[in-house]
Amino acid sequence: MRKHYLVLAHDQPDHVGRLIDRLADEDATFWLHLDPRAVDREWRDVVSRSDVVAVEPRVRCIWGTWSMVEATLAMVRACLGAGTPGHLVMLSGQSYPIKTTAQIDAYLSSHPDLVNMDLWRLDERWPDNHRDRLDYFCIPMTETKGNLRLLRPRQDMNARELVGWTRRLLRETGLRRAIEVLRVIGRPRPDVRSQVVGGSQWWAMPWDTASRMMAFHGSHPDYAEFFRWSQFPDETFFQTLLVAMDEGLTATVGPTLTHVDWTEGDWDLPRAMGHEDVATLLTLPEHVLFARKFLAPDSSRVIAALEDALGAGGTP
Repeated sequence: MRKHYLVLAHDQPDHVGRLIDRLADEDATFWLHLDPRAVDREWRDVVSRSDVVAVEPRVRCIWGTWSMVEATLAMVRACLGAGTPGHLVMLSGQSYPIKTTAQIDAYLSSHPDLVNMDLWRLDERWPDNHRDRLDYFCIPMTETKGNLRLLRPRQDMNARELVGWTRRLLRETGLRRAIEVLRVIGRPRPDVRSQVVGGSQWWAMPWDTASRMMAFHGSHPDYAEFFRWSQFPDETFFQTLLVAMDEGLTATVGPTLTHVDWTEGDWDLPRAMGHEDVATLLTLPEHVLFARKFLAPDSSRVIAALEDALGAGGTP
């Protein structure tokens, strides 16, 4: 099966190179979106490969914001524009396969019409804060991860609240940015909230489904306008488009192909894979083809153990 891997990366060129080496075959193409803050010379070996396409434009990705969707859309457009049908698989530059290449091919080939992305009701998945994704404007104050502010629509604020936010914006972002934010939160916003569903950012879908989705996105700009100012739209935009364009497609939705550990603890979420996770990774169901996240320097030892086990038939 022809496979189009969409790889969203910003660091770890050695790991991304290893990821591509591991997945490369005559039927694989890698569409790499590289954050413009990355040091280009460190990525020369990766982008010079014949099976890698460096996607433009390069979007400055800010965690939790629309920029993550913009970067993904850039990869999808580039891929579809090449005109070579295949299965689109979304990966992080911190991902790595936990199945052999033969197993990955076998699973995708036997499920050619499946959309692997999960579908969740927001109030069930995030019962404590799902309204944050629907009722507020999500404003990045800086490019630092997590430095986001959730603001109510300007018309819903009382005078004291509006004055308070105006002063805070002026203090933290400066006059020009404060004016821009106040203008944004004063705009009427498309009311698509009742249609919003969630799922995994790390999805996979057939070529025809991706083509239909991009056409729907182009002809229904209200969805992009709503999600442009939503919190974590990379976990809701594509899922909502899928359901909105054809509710019957929900019958083709399966679980994500990527294992991510959201266990809370004294670490940055999601939790990075360690050597102690190898045995668990090897026993995950057949549809779990990848895991995230793998971070240097510990990832080298973890990946070596994974590869040894897969070469031995999956026994750690």
